[in-house]
Amino acid sequence: MKTRRSLAERHARISEIAHSIWESEGRPVGQETRHWLMAEKLVLAEERHASQRGDEKKKEKK
Repeated sequence: MKTRRSLAERHARISEIAHSIWESEGRPVGQETRHWLMAEKLVLAEERHASQRGDEKKKEKK
């Protein structure tokens, strides 16, 4: 199972989440940076979670 994203994949995922946040907040003007930073945190959390799951599966196989 692949747990690491390429930079392009990470950027695309952050952009997708930031856009969703923007839409969910009613498309406010001037909040791009805040939305991007929120999305970055969420993507990092996703990656950590995926990495931890991968580590757990490796331990199960041993």
